[in-house]
Amino acid sequence: MNLLNKKNSSKAFSLIELSIVILIIGILVAGVTQSSRLVKQVKLMSARSITLSSPVPTIKNLVAWYESTSEKSFNDSEASDQSLLKNWYDINLQSSIKLDASQSNDANKPIYAFDESTNLPIVKFIDQDFFNLPDATVPFNNMPYTVFFVSRADSMCNCGILGSGTYSTNNATNAFRYDGANGLNNYWWYVDLYMPNTITLKKLTIIDITYDLAKREGYVDGVLKLTTPSSNRASTSINNTIGRTLPGEFLIGSIGEIIIFDRALNTEERKSIENYLSKKWSIKLLN
Repeated sequence: MNLLNKKNSSKAFSLIELSIVILIIGILVAGVTQSSRLVKQVKLMSARSITLSSPVPTIKNLVAWYESTSEKSFNDSEASDQSLLKNWYDINLQSSIKLDASQSNDANKPIYAFDESTNLPIVKFIDQDFFNLPDATVPFNNMPYTVFFVSRADSMCNCGILGSGTYSTNNATNAFRYDGANGLNNYWWYVDLYMPNTITLKKLTIIDITYDLAKREGYVDGVLKLTTPSSNRASTSINNTIGRTLPGEFLIGSIGEIIIFDRALNTEERKSIENYLSKKWSIKLLN
């Protein structure tokens, strides 16, 4: 009888121990989860602070500014992990006319997600996701421009980042894209700016392309990759999109920021924005 009681006591004690272990594990898991959330929140607040103090709003001729960390960038109900995005709002403070990006079809809506390397929110594009833009958001005809992107490609494909128009003899295009065979590419009506060996899959990269009537230059993470002479070109002001260029060229990847100017920035201005993007997105400049 004493032996039986001893066995039952031992069994009961083991169950108590097991319960305590489970409780401790639960507390630790909850702590790790809360810690992860805290890290994300701290990084997000830091990114928002960097955005607010950035040089972008102070540089003239800003056409549009899309970025994924601001409270004003998305609808509150959609700013959560893996939510579908109906709008990506233009946060340009230089104009009262906002060139907001939109997508009404659920099957084509990009996704609000978090970048694994930075823990910051990004806009993720899979399958055939894209946003429509108002006409003339993307520079056209012989309009000088400087365009900045923070983006990544997740597959070696022909993937559109930003563009207007279509391939045809009647409807020219200005397209900024990943080219699986040739690297980053600015395609402007059969006059290409190819930047070979400039794609690192699944890595956020700073890309900026500047055009004026004298030349066109492409930079990756602050490094000049290619420059070409310019000549008069015609392109269309219609069919403006983010995440798609030309029929069938959909981005498989993510975008954190797009900044569009309708003039060629000088070196000091360009570098100031590269430095801002580098600090915010933890991307090392290689220049």
